[in-house]
Amino acid sequence: MGSAGRAVAIGAFDGVHLGHREIIRGAVDAAARRHLTSMVITFDPNPLAVLRPELKPAVLTSSALRARIVGTLGVEELLEIPFTTEFSRIRWERFCEILVSPPINAQSISVGRNFRFGFGGEGTAKMLADAGRARGIEVQIPGLVTSCDQKPISSTRVRRLIAQGDIDDANALLGRAHCVEGLVVHGDGRGTGVGIPTANIAVSNRAAVPGRGVYAGRLSADGQSWAAAINIGLAPTFRHSTEIRIEAFLLDYAGGDLYDRHVGVAFLSRLRGEQRFPSPAALVVQIERDVAETRERVAGAHDPLC
Repeated sequence: MGSAGRAVAIGAFDGVHLGHREIIRGAVDAAARRHLTSMVITFDPNPLAVLRPELKPAVLTSSALRARIVGTLGVEELLEIPFTTEFSRIRWERFCEILVSPPINAQSISVGRNFRFGFGGEGTAKMLADAGRARGIEVQIPGLVTSCDQKPISSTRVRRLIAQGDIDDANALLGRAHCVEGLVVHGDGRGTGVGIPTANIAVSNRAAVPGRGVYAGRLSADGQSWAAAINIGLAPTFRHSTEIRIEAFLLDYAGGDLYDRHVGVAFLSRLRGEQRFPSPAALVVQIERDVAETRERVAGAHDPLC
């Protein structure tokens, strides 16, 4: 850990996707090069949720999950600032002063090229760079990170892919498996009735839940994780409903019930879309196929961070 100040990466970092990681890498590298302490400064809730509430941006990572991901990137400190209407009114010049003054004492700052800050979003990455240059503060603005199709990686794009159920493409942009977190709640007991008990997970209505379908993934609880075939949808074979549910069938799970436990669900790959079957027996046959395919796709996958 350095003692002369901090190398800071600043951003919302919702998802901590590959583009965000490039910004964070700038701070980590600067800290090592200049014997500084590396820090990530982020915000909760997402500034968009306060400044443009009508957009209702789905949340890609909870604060706790974001902290765990950031912790894997070599960052020494994480500062999460509550983003409020009052905070949004700070002038951009004052925000710059806060960054370079104690207790933050930033000597190097890394931001994305689209970074905006200060009242009304008046401050830009270029303005921050100009202000830093005048003070002898290094400001790094990495280039846009693109995917193999040469399109920029962004949280908006990741949210869209997840909503469409394109979890494989979303994970490629995230550099990890997408996760949601929630509590295990009581369901209808239909799965138990056909010999395939599932854990029903209630998540925040702000969470970025994948589109309806069946996924191979893992469920984690209390430091353990299990392969899981995960269904997201309306269970059309059994009922007529408008309530989307997340139901996970855990492979090789021999424990007791998981009710009221906080769990994380990682989506590794999409298996198929949601279907309505002519009978529960036909559904069971398909679920058995889903389980076999889940076992194949999850084999060798790293345990998720959620």
